[in-house]
Amino acid sequence: MSIRGWRFLWIKLRIENRRFIRMSFPIPLYIFQELLDCFQDLLTATCFLIPKVPDPSSSAPNTIHSVKELVIMSKKLLDTLAGDEPYDLVDIATDEVKVLIKIR
Repeated sequence: MSIRGWRFLWIKLRIENRRFIRMSFPIPLYIFQELLDCFQDLLTATCFLIPKVPDPSSSAPNTIHSVKELVIMSKKLLDTLAGDEPYDLVDIATDEVKVLIKIR
């Protein structure tokens, strides 16, 4: 685990056109984790009001329960992203564009 307390998701975008554009976005991963926790709490409260049995006359599946499961899986994925060591998640470079996503 990092001694610094939390991990950052660094998104760097560099575009070469007529002008050179370089943008960096440091986003703390704990913010994503807190937002997903709050959203999961809202979905849990909503799932109590909606039955889990799918309606056979409806063509769409019961989406609230599916979204809740998707949020739970996203939280687990985010926990694995905030692992022990810093690393590069995405590093793509072409002649005109460079995209770099780092976990630091």
